[in-house]
Amino acid sequence: MTLTVEMNNTLTGGVITPVWIVRLDIPTDPFYAWTGSAIFAPTGTGDTALDGYTFEPLDGLVGISDAVEDGGIGSALTMTAMADGLNEELLRQIVRDKRAWQGKPAWIWLALLNNDDATVIPNPVRYKTGVLTQMSLQDGQEGGVVSITVDVDTGAAAGRTMRVRDHNRLFSDDTFGNFVQKLENRPTGFKGSIGTGSEGRGGRYDFGQYNILG
Repeated sequence: MTLTVEMNNTLTGGVITPVWIVRLDIPTDPFYAWTGSAIFAPTGTGDTALDGYTFEPLDGLVGISDAVEDGGIGSALTMTAMADGLNEELLRQIVRDKRAWQGKPAWIWLALLNNDDATVIPNPVRYKTGVLTQMSLQDGQEGGVVSITVDVDTGAAAGRTMRVRDHNRLFSDDTFGNFVQKLENRPTGFKGSIGTGSEGRGGRYDFGQYNILG
């Protein structure tokens, strides 16, 4: 994580306060909050995941674990917050239903707040970007405590296996996918041509926009 020039300059100057900005894209109950004391509605930061969203003050954030880099991917990060500042009944329903949150996008930013005028120093930097992988709610002495784990989206990063039938989805005007599926399902397999030509060697294969002679 690299701080902006303005943030670095401020660290050597006046009194500042580090603040966290959290965005969890849970469809049933999206969560936009930060540890500042007023509404934060950033614009012009250049971060499309941040600009245009409104973040509510969150007093009960207990802590955020270190974002350790691991082979350029980064390890999981866990955020812990007091649940009494949230709608705890709704929160319990969300935690129980993994379909509501598991795999959903999540962002956490680090920002510096100028104590003199309570403004955010340009610009917040991303501390962690990933998806929600774990969520739990425990009862503590001072109320419920929710723990949320954000990790890299390894499934999307690797991408699913591409198959012949995906060809038409990507190139709707090309008949390659249909041709190969039809050819593959023939009793004789990949021999000759379909509809024209011989069944043996020397057939002509029509791959949509590509004509390949057998």
